[in-house]
Amino acid sequence: MMKAENVSVRIGRKQILREVDFLAEPGQVTAIIGPNGSGKSTLLRALSGEIPNVGRVTLNGHDIAALHPWELAAMRGVLPQSSAVAFPFTALEVVRLGLPGGLADGDDALPSRALAHVDLAGFEPRSYQNLSGGEQQRVQLARVLTQVWSSVRRDRPRWLLLDEPVASLDIAHQFTVLRIAREFADQGGGVVVVMHDLNLTALFADKVCVLSNGEVWRTGAVSDVMTDEVMRQVYGIDLPVSTLPATDVPFILPQALV
Repeated sequence: MMKAENVSVRIGRKQILREVDFLAEPGQVTAIIGPNGSGKSTLLRALSGEIPNVGRVTLNGHDIAALHPWELAAMRGVLPQSSAVAFPFTALEVVRLGLPGGLADGDDALPSRALAHVDLAGFEPRSYQNLSGGEQQRVQLARVLTQVWSSVRRDRPRWLLLDEPVASLDIAHQFTVLRIAREFADQGGGVVVVMHDLNLTALFADKVCVLSNGEVWRTGAVSDVMTDEVMRQVYGIDLPVSTLPATDVPFILPQALV
């Protein structure tokens, strides 16, 4: 499992996270939601080991502070909100960075499979810089998938940490990406994803952690967390939550505000 205990993060004089407890389990998609500035991305970066924090983060029972970077890389792949590529790489070269040997690794088959998996078959020779923002995001996802292609390795789950992975995508590719995340979890891996779209969160997440002002406001199953009361308290607006009778999946109609 992935666990954070009393995690606090301060950047300069600003306290971003305050004694956050967090738990994500393999076989599930755990979504982190909350308003802008609530600390969602900072929490994901702390969970990934990218930034220092006060507290403790463990991954599959290991304190990540004691792991070497290559050990962490073998256990989890991280997709940030945006990734800058300064060199004139092709899409294939960017994806190959996820291989154990990086660009020096001779395996082109897996990166090509990963590109096809994100609906970019045939994009191998394309210049990364000339791709659209959504295509670049999917190339980066293919790189992360290449890094942790098998959801389970040596009887231990691997993890996808995704920061707003659908923000720049059209609706079809939003579903493509979230279905990949769902599939990864269904095969035994763990997924932690920062989301803004509440309806997509309700459709794909097993568990939701709501952050507000750097603190965990509520955590639990989707139907327990995404309620009128939580929406009002966290987002500051009366946002009615309804359910589809056939599935009990919550959905939110912003038209109710107009």
